Amino acid sequence: MRIKAISSLFLTLSLCLATTQSIAAPRQQPKPEIFTDLLQCREIPDDKTRLACFDRQVAAMDGAAQRDEVVVLDKSELTKTRRTLFGFSFPKLPFLGDDDDKADTPEAEGLSQIEAKISAVKSMGYGKWLITLEDGAQWMTTEAVTGRDPKPGNMIEIKRGAIGSFLGKVEGGRAVRVKRVG
Repeated sequence: MRIKAISSLFLTLSLCLATTQSIAAPRQQPKPEIFTDLLQCREIPDDKTRLACFDRQVAAMDGAAQRDEVVVLDKSELTKTRRTLFGFSFPKLPFLGDDDDKADTPEAEGLSQIEAKISAVKSMGYGKWLITLEDGAQWMTTEAVTGRDPKPGNMIEIKRGAIGSFLGKVEGGRAVRVKRVG
């Protein structure tokens, strides 16, 4: 099941990357033709002709969406996608909100850390642990955990550290370096 979920995630990301090149382009680039054609319908003064234009362009956009040539995401879907990708190294993806113009906004800071419930733990020896979160994400400690061992049901807070690293803190424990493994 985990492999299927990971495969689905990467397939979805691959489709997004392959089908939304115009979205990922810098903001100075023109909007996709199918979208500008739809917007041009607003300029038609005659009601009947304008409605026919809208019907034609909406049908074209619907067809493009069904062929995965156009992808439409709302903000909640973007937030969910960014959360599932937290911890993986990817280039900046403007269509996922990774825009330099928004680097100092609360939305960008919102994913500098996550808090989740632990669903499973596995000792990897020498005080290191493989921690599985409720959403299926897997994190491994890269240094020994001292004190209380993580247990299913505990909450874990994972924050971005320096130079692409991450720190995980299980409730009641100290922060240790972790890396996303699945």
